[in-house]
Amino acid sequence: MTQTLLDMRDLDRITHVRRDLHAHPELSLEEERTSGIVAGLLREFGLDVAERIGGFGVVGTLRGRGEGPPIAFRADMDALAIQEESGFPHASTRTGVMHACGHDGHTAMLLGAALALSRRGPPARDIRFVFQPAEEQYGGARRMIADGLFDRFPARAIYGLHNAPGLPVGCFATRPGAMMAAAAAFRLMLTGAGGHAGSAPHRASDLTLAQAEFVMGLQTVVRRSFSPLEPIVLTVGHVGGGRFDAPNIMPSVLTLSGTARCFDWDLAQILSRRIEDLAQSVARTHGCAVTVEVDWEARPLVNSAPETARAIAAAEAVADHTEVRADQPLTTGGEDFADFLDHVPGAYMLLGNAGPAEASRSPLHTSRYDFNDASIPLGVAYWCSLADLPD
Repeated sequence: MTQTLLDMRDLDRITHVRRDLHAHPELSLEEERTSGIVAGLLREFGLDVAERIGGFGVVGTLRGRGEGPPIAFRADMDALAIQEESGFPHASTRTGVMHACGHDGHTAMLLGAALALSRRGPPARDIRFVFQPAEEQYGGARRMIADGLFDRFPARAIYGLHNAPGLPVGCFATRPGAMMAAAAAFRLMLTGAGGHAGSAPHRASDLTLAQAEFVMGLQTVVRRSFSPLEPIVLTVGHVGGGRFDAPNIMPSVLTLSGTARCFDWDLAQILSRRIEDLAQSVARTHGCAVTVEVDWEARPLVNSAPETARAIAAAEAVADHTEVRADQPLTTGGEDFADFLDHVPGAYMLLGNAGPAEASRSPLHTSRYDFNDASIPLGVAYWCSLADLPD
């Protein structure tokens, strides 16, 4: 197993940082406290530090001996708008905000790796420690790229690590090629004449019927616009119009939103057009107006084969090879790490996070989830192992 060079005192410190971040979560584009802690620790560890990249993004560079091009390691920092119900002493102190996806653990593990690697002396090559804001919303990866991330901090490859409560602690899992889906949010606003639902429905635009036809039509889009062998998901998550306490009033405005997922970027563009065409067709049929937006928040996450092989080799140096899975099933979850991979090759790895505590068995993005600290030394060791691999 690759040595992390972190003793129990170091691990206790990194665990304390993780729990402090968990207790003080910050939403996307609000990560000021978190990024300040990250930047301060990186400077303490002797790294060159740049702040406010694409918002509250932080990049720390550990200078190497120049024996190869730089590589980059990435962790995300933001939390979610969920009320925590874990009951732990380090539970969120902010109402309606919590680290329900383990980004506190991702940040802590990468900080631990920066500490461990900085103690060894200069590595073979420069290593970029990329702490990304706004992964959950608002395209933090795109913001960092637009702010010159790879121009200012060039890297031959970039690697990501995400906890997986569905896998046991000690298990690593990835796959070459497509691994996660492109993810879009689509939003509609239907507008028309409101009216009395009982005495004069013919004088109003029936927006509720229009939205019903749109929702049903979405499934026809999937079944008749694409091969049945293509994994595509279209799901409506919100419909709002009228008032619950006014059932006899037909609304003049109705809103609808949902999510789209697929694994091919070209198909994603076709899917956008089909959603827009369907919305316009339904609006014409019902004599109302419609505005529609389809915002692809993440591209398909596609691991490069060589970097995936390197990630697997790094994981095998940390864990028993039987616990390293190279055939992780596809998931329709989305992750904007894909935007980094659109600029430089890289690989995304899952790290098992399931343990005996009830919260660690809870799924991501739920009110009782908490990152399992038993994964911290494994994550640190994985990053150190990646840094040790020769080009």
